[in-house]
Amino acid sequence: MHTSYTVGITTGEYKALQYVMVDQNFWVNNALQNRARQASDEILNLYTNYKIKKGESITAIGTTAVIEAAYAEGVIGIAT
Repeated sequence: MHTSYTVGITTGEYKALQYVMVDQNFWVNNALQNRARQASDEILNLYTNYKIKKGESITAIGTTAVIEAAYAEGVIGIAT
């Protein structure tokens, strides 16, 4: 699955960003990817500790599978 975001900013905001960064698109992508990486690391740790405490093996293989298992088993939920 691939998700795209469109961000709208004013002309003034765009011009202000031109003053402080060369490539606004790169910065936005980097910020989102880095935050997703941090959340992934946290979920992997939470899920691993959850399974250890229950004495169960982790059968999910790969980051996406572990994240999906963490949702399915109620270890994490969608932020509200």
